[in-house]
Amino acid sequence: MKKKFLQSVFLSAALALAFVACKKEDAPPPAPTIVKEWTIPLAAKFENNPPAGRTETGSANLQLLSDNTIKYTISVTGLASGDALIAAHIHTGDVINNGGVILGFNPTFTGSTATGIVTGLRTTFIDSLKDNVNELYFNVHSTQVPGGLLRGQLNTNIEMAEFVIMNGNNEVPAVTTSATGTALLRLTSDKKLYSKIIVTYLEAGDVLNAAHLHKAAAGSNAGVFLGLYGSSAEFGTTKIITITDAAIITSLKTDAMYVNAHSTAKPGGIIRGQVR
Repeated sequence: MKKKFLQSVFLSAALALAFVACKKEDAPPPAPTIVKEWTIPLAAKFENNPPAGRTETGSANLQLLSDNTIKYTISVTGLASGDALIAAHIHTGDVINNGGVILGFNPTFTGSTATGIVTGLRTTFIDSLKDNVNELYFNVHSTQVPGGLLRGQLNTNIEMAEFVIMNGNNEVPAVTTSATGTALLRLTSDKKLYSKIIVTYLEAGDVLNAAHLHKAAAGSNAGVFLGLYGSSAEFGTTKIITITDAAIITSLKTDAMYVNAHSTAKPGGIIRGQVR
């Protein structure tokens, strides 16, 4: 009788151990944790060059998870009638330059929003995300603007974005010239002003030599507020100026201001465009 009792006890203990072991084996793996997260303001005016007449804004939330996946949520506001969102990517490129796709999201949009998870990320790409590389941006594409409808940087915010059309008629007094140009200006939250000025159709024999920002409304002139380019070789290149003066930053964001280019034939200014 005692032997049977002991056998029963041992059997019960074995079954209990087996049950516990089974429960441990069946336990689900722990949920992945967030390694890094970005909430990225998006805007059509952040595109280079911005799509004409488009004012869409939005945001993208990206979560890099411990299982080497990215969970994302994309939301766009004010999508133009008749347009549809079709794609989203991470690209290489600073705030003023475009670059190639390094990660596609292939989202399925419901109206103007999409959520999903991207798997199979490369280790080198994950490392670049962890290292706060500034030269990465996220953008969203649409049927009407397949090259990119709106965008934003991963590791810095754009606090001012201007795309300025420049011509001789805007100079005071007006200048007769075949030259025209554009100026891209971007001020970021890490106190950097990016500029890229491109001039085309300059008269033969003339040479560009400078470009500046001036604080004045349309129809008025003012002295140089901030120098952008100082030689002909700089035109068409990206210039980055670190600005630590809070008053200058405020002026860049709010004051009436124009950008113009100067040349040897027109030292007072050959083409100009109003920032605001």
